[in-house]
Amino acid sequence: MEFTMKKPPIVQNSQSSLKRSFNLHIALIVVSIAAIILKAFTAVPDDATFTALDQAFKVFLMLAVGVGVSVIIELFYALSEGSTKKFESYEGFVDPINSGLLIALLLPTITPIYVLILAVGVGVYVGKLVFGGYGYYIFNPALVGVLFANVSFGSRLYVAGTPLELLKKSMSGETYQFENVMELFVGNYEAIAIGSTAAILLVFVMIYLIVTRVIDYRTVVAYLLTVGVISFIAGWVNGFLVDYVIVNMISGFTLFGAAFLVAESVSSPTSRETKYIYAVVIGIMMMLVRVLGNEAEGLVFAVLFGNMITPFINRTVKRSNKQGLIKTVSILAVSVILMGFVLGFLLQNRLIEAFASLGGMM
Repeated sequence: MEFTMKKPPIVQNSQSSLKRSFNLHIALIVVSIAAIILKAFTAVPDDATFTALDQAFKVFLMLAVGVGVSVIIELFYALSEGSTKKFESYEGFVDPINSGLLIALLLPTITPIYVLILAVGVGVYVGKLVFGGYGYYIFNPALVGVLFANVSFGSRLYVAGTPLELLKKSMSGETYQFENVMELFVGNYEAIAIGSTAAILLVFVMIYLIVTRVIDYRTVVAYLLTVGVISFIAGWVNGFLVDYVIVNMISGFTLFGAAFLVAESVSSPTSRETKYIYAVVIGIMMMLVRVLGNEAEGLVFAVLFGNMITPFINRTVKRSNKQGLIKTVSILAVSVILMGFVLGFLLQNRLIEAFASLGGMM
């Protein structure tokens, strides 16, 4: 009998792991290049003191600074550990570059550079290296850095007039109509993050990452279905069906999260059942924040909450047979549908009335 004398995570196939990292690397570079190009053609207000090219350069600068700070931090950490062997080839730079790109892509164009530096520092060091580096962390490091930036410098990162914010206001009684839905698909608007706008590109990137097995399709599909079903029901209850579904699905962090955050392999669950539970919990939490919270976006909090409960569901939920899986999926589906109606009636402040009507029928 052979015993593995090694602390987790135990990499069974280092070549496969490296291949997944490179595929993620390619996807992040593609989205980064698209973000720069998109900003060069995004319309700016008539009274703005900057041009579209200024915006494109700011995006490039943010991406470059994010990568540079991340690599420097990891290099210094390796020096403190007494070994920089992994940086002798480009392979050792892949994960640090990925971390820097991801944090920069999760912040808006108006982000001050010093805030970006702090966000990368907190995300890479506190969120990842303190736990032992790639494969050991509990929470998604990029989201740890972004949450720090939003909590500490929220006023500096606030972007007014995003589609989700306008939708939230319209559901509260204000009048607003989304005149050009195609602009949401191509990303021609000011968004909460520089990497979250090109919906069409993000769909193709997500498919690429699923096909190359960087992310698990079950987690992605369950998450997107949860958001879609809740948006459909809540929008239908309030008479905003098309707008509510489209804006919730293709703006904000919904698609970006599906591609890069929700199914991140280290901080997400491992078994079949836990993946479905994890994805549904994140989808519900995100919609709860979007509907009931002060923030227009809720994915950062939702994914970190999912990361927090991952050890618990990994430990308590066991892989079951076909009948057990069907039962789990059925319970999750009913929960999502009920949550859609609950949030839909809450938007109308009619939840108590709805329960009173149900009580009368019984």
